Amino acid sequence: MYIMLPILGILMGTTLYILNVINDQYLQVSNLLLAILLVVAGIVMTGGLHLDGWIDMGDAYFSYQDQKRRLEILEDSRVGAFGAISLVVLLLLKIGFIFEFINSENLNTSNYFLAIPFLSRLALMIYFVTTHTVKEKGLAAYFKSQVNSKGIWIALLLYALLFSSLTYYFIGLTGLILALCMVLFVLIYRKWTIKNFGGMTGDLVGALYEGTEVFLWGVLLFI
Repeated sequence: MYIMLPILGILMGTTLYILNVINDQYLQVSNLLLAILLVVAGIVMTGGLHLDGWIDMGDAYFSYQDQKRRLEILEDSRVGAFGAISLVVLLLLKIGFIFEFINSENLNTSNYFLAIPFLSRLALMIYFVTTHTVKEKGLAAYFKSQVNSKGIWIALLLYALLFSSLTYYFIGLTGLILALCMVLFVLIYRKWTIKNFGGMTGDLVGALYEGTEVFLWGVLLFI
């Protein structure tokens, strides 16, 4: 399942690209509404699972409690004020970045709709295989005990080679910069979660995906 995550990212990116083409050919809504629809489509395709992790992470971190209390807040299904604020900030940034991206006539939108979801799931794989779990129970702990780490590393290497080759022909230097920024973001996030939460949980894995996507869309606009 984990080895196939980047392929899932490509399929989701293809769906977003198709929605963009449908809008250009038939709907022709404004770029702002299109950006909102693309973000909503992404939420629908993931079932909101990663956003739930982002919300819980926001509640836990901004509680300014010790690690034990933060982990308890992560497990709480209720949404607090800081979780709601974190969600609003994330969605506003994602919609804003995608809106500006669509307006950028000098960029080939199709390539990046595929590249960013792909890289975001590579980030998830890197974080998962390099970070220990905090809890003995839960989805993250269960998968950690079942997954073959060697298989994931081999898959990561193959995906990296594939992405580098395709990037060279279709995106160029920008794609490589995005990949390097993704790795840097994962390393920083990994260090931050270990410091503040003691390691990895399922919520923190989901939050990483959402954070990586927004970060890469932002990087794309600033390159």
